[in-house]
Amino acid sequence: MPAEYPYVYPHTHSEAVVRHEEDLWDSSFRENVCCARAMEEVLRESEVPDDPAQLPPDCIAPVLEKYGFKRVSFVLAHTVAETEENSALQHLISDDVREWAKGQTVVSDSAFGRYYEVDTAIVLLNQLVRQTQEAYQALDLFGREQCCAGMYDGSTVGKVLVLSPNVLKESALQPQNQLWLASGGFGCDPKASGRAIYATCLSDGEEARWNREDFVGVLDEQYLPDWAQSRLDEIRAPKETHSEPTMGGIEMA
Repeated sequence: MPAEYPYVYPHTHSEAVVRHEEDLWDSSFRENVCCARAMEEVLRESEVPDDPAQLPPDCIAPVLEKYGFKRVSFVLAHTVAETEENSALQHLISDDVREWAKGQTVVSDSAFGRYYEVDTAIVLLNQLVRQTQEAYQALDLFGREQCCAGMYDGSTVGKVLVLSPNVLKESALQPQNQLWLASGGFGCDPKASGRAIYATCLSDGEEARWNREDFVGVLDEQYLPDWAQSRLDEIRAPKETHSEPTMGGIEMA
């Protein structure tokens, strides 16, 4: 698996022009097209002769390995969204697939998006999405369902926050990289207009500045792993102070 995947550009071509980011859009567009064609190739190679409407398990695995979850999800969600535009086909999309697509980044880029639609039967598209979901769920990442409060439900200073997987690099998509202890910043106050949150990563002690919207919520303590609790206890433990030895009330050099 690559150390890092190419950036998935989240805007249309016209927006890229305004932002002077045509190069970013172009490289991402080319990757999107290659990703869609890779899925179609896998579908052809994985066809089950006895049941062409059924994919073998982990059919999507080689595409995820080459292009990563973010691009595969981007391309699949775009394909679902475009299929929904066709009134004759939209009823064939499963409800769970439709709901999944709504939670993904979808860019309405009609002039170019058609080039990275996955050309396949809807029944197979549903299965591709489900396989992608299952592979992603296997990462065991933290989400809103493990949070006891949102980012606007009170001060987050001193609380363990869950960093959104969307802001993590693909190579860092591990649950231990999501848990951060908030120490301050205007973003910790839900009434403040500032967004900055200063926090410490529980897994490696890295200190960083994030924005309030980079977190999905405050972790419910029942989901705090043992290793994270130990690390939290270390951080919160009162620091011992050591005074220099003295002689006759005079501090020694």
